[in-house]
Amino acid sequence: MPHCVIECPAELAQAPQIMPLMQAVHQAAVASGLFETPDIKVRVLPSAHYLVGGQPDAFVHVTTHILAGRSDQQKKQLADAVARAACAQLPQVAMITSEVRDIQREAYSNRRQAMAG
Repeated sequence: MPHCVIECPAELAQAPQIMPLMQAVHQAAVASGLFETPDIKVRVLPSAHYLVGGQPDAFVHVTTHILAGRSDQQKKQLADAVARAACAQLPQVAMITSEVRDIQREAYSNRRQAMAG
């Protein structure tokens, strides 16, 4: 945990800036102090069709899925840090957003848990 999912136009997903963006998002999650480095996953979901303000403009939206239990302040600080990291990597993209979503522990499993039970 967490899963950081970067949504962006397919063209941006293929651009040289995508790996530095992924690394910056990963580093923001590390710097939060909320997670162990090996547990942080970052991936890109490219969008072939999109509009921003009714126009096909570039955007980045990062959704960070975390196990429930962090305070609202911790989640806000994480969302802000991820947004700042994305803005620093992509100053030409006007629409950059970030959100943190809780995953209920009771509804989550991973390889270790699935194989143990």
